[in-house]
Amino acid sequence: MRAKLVVLVGAALALSAAAQASPLRVCLDFFPNPNHVPLYVAAETLRGKLDVEFIVPGDPSDPVKLAAARAVDLCLTPQMNYLIARSEGLPLIAVGALVGQGLGGLLALADGAMDSLSDLAGKRIGYSLEPLEPVLWRTMLRCAGVDPNVVELIPIGYSTVASLLAGSVDAIGAFRNFEPIEVELVGRPGVFFPQEAYCVPATYELLFAVHPDLATERSEDLRTFVAAVADAVSRSQADPDAAFAAFLRANPDLDGELDRRAYAATLPLYAGGARHDGAGVWGTLQAFLFENGIIGDLWPIESLYRTDFLPLPEEGT
Repeated sequence: MRAKLVVLVGAALALSAAAQASPLRVCLDFFPNPNHVPLYVAAETLRGKLDVEFIVPGDPSDPVKLAAARAVDLCLTPQMNYLIARSEGLPLIAVGALVGQGLGGLLALADGAMDSLSDLAGKRIGYSLEPLEPVLWRTMLRCAGVDPNVVELIPIGYSTVASLLAGSVDAIGAFRNFEPIEVELVGRPGVFFPQEAYCVPATYELLFAVHPDLATERSEDLRTFVAAVADAVSRSQADPDAAFAAFLRANPDLDGELDRRAYAATLPLYAGGARHDGAGVWGTLQAFLFENGIIGDLWPIESLYRTDFLPLPEEGT
């Protein structure tokens, strides 16, 4: 009887501890959008095992700051932003990826006689973020044989598509899985020039980053979450409709044609196995940012990311 009591008390304490366990607070890179579908699939899968709380930042520059300050446990951020944050001294380490390829580039309207990037000579490009975007677009222009000095770069905030449609600018910085679809849906087909085709290095578009101390303190939770995301990527690609339904259960107002088509365009771009460990990608991108004055330090590649949270091959890719 006494042995049974001890077992029952132990079980009750374990259940109590599980109930009181802190949720894993995951800060998105921006407002919820189809890029995030596997996150919501993973969160549903983990119910009862790990509570996941998604946080929407007030500004795209906030996620790395929140993770570095431990105001959140994990943040989603572009690899370029992550390297800039590290250069600014923020304590962070990358532990996985959600989108494994770059999404950025320049978008012009097809009705504006823009058959090639060289047609932007003498034109206007609208951008949102300094100093990174001007560096990217000037790199692309030089790669296409265009003197950046003959192109006007205009800050237009986040009203990029509206500015393009109004004719205020001739091209904008855009994501290949969203803005080209957006302009097509309003009857103004665009032409998209992917940045990696014009001398901008390959990049992991969306990384998971954490404070180094949290990587130690919540190592099991992180490994559980990253493995669930890797599995969710595979499940999303195998059954896109079921995955999108999970996304809509959390975001029912995002069931429009734009969101559905953006999701379809993103499916092949997710990071298989949540992998983010191509040393060549890290080295080339870091050197590019350093050479262009975006970051002030070069870090040993092995200090920028950890691979021990990635699932083993047999756990799913």
